[in-house]
Amino acid sequence: DAAAHLRARLLTIECEELSQEFILMSGIFLIPIGNNTFRAGSTFEWNFSDEQTTEKGKNKIVDMLKKLLKIPFTIKEHRAGIRPTVNDRRPIIGCHPEHKNVFIFNGLGTKGVQLAPYFGDQFVKYLVGSSPLIEAVDVMRFSNKYFHKSNKLN
Repeated sequence: DAAAHLRARLLTIECEELSQEFILMSGIFLIPIGNNTFRAGSTFEWNFSDEQTTEKGKNKIVDMLKKLLKIPFTIKEHRAGIRPTVNDRRPIIGCHPEHKNVFIFNGLGTKGVQLAPYFGDQFVKYLVGSSPLIEAVDVMRFSNKYFHKSNKLN
């Protein structure tokens, strides 16, 4: 299957001494969301029975934060949820094979902050007709498996 699911967890923290000008990524992401507040995560678990938070997941993120930050922080919230994924771990970009007016720009995953500018530029060039999409991210890589051949776009 092209799709899979995993449980992901993240924390919302407050940290007054940390700059809000940058996104940090070092085995964990730390994204400023305003007012000295940040989202931190994430843990991933492939085999799970529910979408609930666990102390083990929370502690894993806290341990990673303590290695990254040498300044105090306060946990404000702990979340968990089911996250859809793509088995080949590549973005999915392009025109929907059956609906000409539906475009897809998704699946950027944990590196989305880093990948979005590059693939956003590629997507714009594709939309205006100045260059094709990279085959490895083109939604058409799934067309034989999921879409009717008679409706595929050329």
